[in-house]
Amino acid sequence: MGVISRYLERLAAKVRPRRAAPTAVSVNADGLRIGGETMAWSEMRRLDAYKRDTYVGDFLCLAILDSSDRVLDINEESPGWEEAGEAIERFLPGSLPHAEWMLRLIAANPGESVTIYPVSGAEQGRQPREFRESGCQR
Repeated sequence: MGVISRYLERLAAKVRPRRAAPTAVSVNADGLRIGGETMAWSEMRRLDAYKRDTYVGDFLCLAILDSSDRVLDINEESPGWEEAGEAIERFLPGSLPHAEWMLRLIAANPGESVTIYPVSGAEQGRQPREFRESGCQR
């Protein structure tokens, strides 16, 4: 049985898609550092959380648009995801509380977004083009 199980393991490794390591995010009072990019809190123009449908569930993502129309994104597998969510509430006055946007995001359908910042009723549930095309991939 050992030969068969090793064969199946090798076959599964070849079939299984290779994923890049999730981008790490760190926070401080000045802003977010996502991978090699830094974005100051004062540069952030809009934050949308959304989820993508995957084979075995949903995949939570966060897209951040800055004042120069640059989009950076992180996902729930990114080291520092929870810390980033808590820091958004702390350093971006007028943003949705972390617990509230997470609950809304979990309740949303795949493809729908939750606007975290700036919060305006007209933008809820609509996902801007630049966010739909962002690279939040699993």
